[in-house]
Amino acid sequence: KIMASPRVPLLGLVLAFLQAAQGLVIDLKTSDDGRSVFHINSFGYEENGVFNLHLKDFVLLVPSAHKNEYGKEHTEGKLVFVLQHTRSGGIRVEEGSSGTCFHTEEKNINEKDQIITIPFSVIAEKGTLEKSITISEPGSYHLYFSNCLPGTKIGFDLELKEYNLVHGHRVYLPAGKAILPTLYGTLCLAFLVSFVLWTVYLCKNHQHVVSIHLLMMVVVLFKACTLFSEAFEFHWLKITGKPHGWNIAFYIFSFLKGMLLFTVIGLIGTGWSYLKPYLTERDKQVMLVVIVVQAMVNVAMVMLDETSPGAIGWLTWRDLLHLLDMLCCCAILLPIVWSIRHLSAASERNGKAARDADRLKQFRKFYLVVVSYIYITRVVVFLLDATLPFEYTWLANVFSEVTSLFFYVYTGWIFRPRGRNPYLKLEGEGEDDEEIEMDPQPIPIE
Repeated sequence: KIMASPRVPLLGLVLAFLQAAQGLVIDLKTSDDGRSVFHINSFGYEENGVFNLHLKDFVLLVPSAHKNEYGKEHTEGKLVFVLQHTRSGGIRVEEGSSGTCFHTEEKNINEKDQIITIPFSVIAEKGTLEKSITISEPGSYHLYFSNCLPGTKIGFDLELKEYNLVHGHRVYLPAGKAILPTLYGTLCLAFLVSFVLWTVYLCKNHQHVVSIHLLMMVVVLFKACTLFSEAFEFHWLKITGKPHGWNIAFYIFSFLKGMLLFTVIGLIGTGWSYLKPYLTERDKQVMLVVIVVQAMVNVAMVMLDETSPGAIGWLTWRDLLHLLDMLCCCAILLPIVWSIRHLSAASERNGKAARDADRLKQFRKFYLVVVSYIYITRVVVFLLDATLPFEYTWLANVFSEVTSLFFYVYTGWIFRPRGRNPYLKLEGEGEDDEEIEMDPQPIPIE
C-alpha cells in the first residue's frame, strides 16, 4: 500500500497557512489526501459571474500492488470537481471518507450543478487543467473535489478565481458580501461617535470615574479600529481579491479588542474598581483561564481564516475553535453569577435591602444582556449566514455588529460614572457594609 508520511492535523494546518490563500483568490496545495470528498470554497454568483479553475501538478497515489489496475478505463469520471448550486450559503456536504461516490449519487447532484472531470492525460503526466465557466443561474455555488477510487490518495496545486462582473468591473466579493466595505465604514463611524461621546462624558464626570470606565473607553476605540481596518480589507478584496496587508491590521486590532472585551466583561462581573478594589483568588483564576484560552483561540482563528476550507483538518479545527470560544463565553459569565449570589445574600444580612436590591436587579439585567450578546454573535449570526438567500448574507454581518453596538452602548449607560449609580458604592455607606460586599470568600446559598 501507499507509504504516506505521518500527518499531524495541526502541522498540516500550519503548513497550509504558510502556503495558502491570501484573500479570495484561492491557492490550495494538498498532498497525500485520502478524503473521498471535501469542500474547497463557496461563492455567491450573480448572472454572468465567472468561475476560473487552474489545476497543476496533479498526482494520483495508488497501492503499489494494484498500480496496473488504474488505467484510463478505471479512472475516467472517477476524479472530478463538482460545482454545486444552492440558494443559500449553507453547504450540503462536508469532508470525509464515506466509501460512497459523492458525484454519482442523485441526492447530491441536480441539473444546475456542473461536474469538471480530470482527464487521464492530466493524471498520467502531472499535467494542467484549466476550466472557465460563465454562470447563468445566480446563486451560491460550492466547489467540491470528489475521489471515487477507493484506497487512493491525491495531491494537486489549485488556483481558483471567482468573481462577478458589475458594470464591466470585476468584483471578487460574493454577491451577498459586496456591500460590506460601505457598511463596515458606516459602523466604524458609529463606534467612533460612541467613543467621542463616552470620552466627553468621562471628562465631565471625572470625579466619579474609576479604572473600569477607562478600560471600556479603550475597548470602544479598538472596536472602531477593527471595523476601520476591516472596511479597507474588504474594499481591496472586492476590487483585487487580495487584502493588501489590511488583514494584518484587522487581526491585530481584533485580537486586542477581543482580549480587552472579555477582560472588561469579567471585571464588571466581579465588581472590580466600583464595588471592590481587588479581585478574589477565584476571580483571578477564572480571568486567567479565559484570557489565556481566548488568546490561543484568536491566534488559531487567524491561521484558520487565512487557510482554504479545503485544507486537511480545516473543518475539524473550525468546530473545535468555535467550541472553545463558546466555553470562554460561558466561563466569563461565572463572575456575574457569583456577584448576583453575593448581593442576594448580602441584601438579606446587612439590612439595606433597598440599596442591594437595586444592585441585584441591575446585575441580573447585565447578565441577561451578556447572555443575549453571546447567543446572537456566536449562534444566531452563524445560522443566518448559513440559511439566508445568497444575496442577503450581508445581513448576518450587520446584525452581529449592530448587536455589538447595542451591547457596548447599553453597558456604558448602566455603568456610566454618576453620583448615585446603583452599581457604585452609595454615599454614606459604612465600612461594615463595604466589608460585606467586598468579602472575597463565596457565600453559601442554601
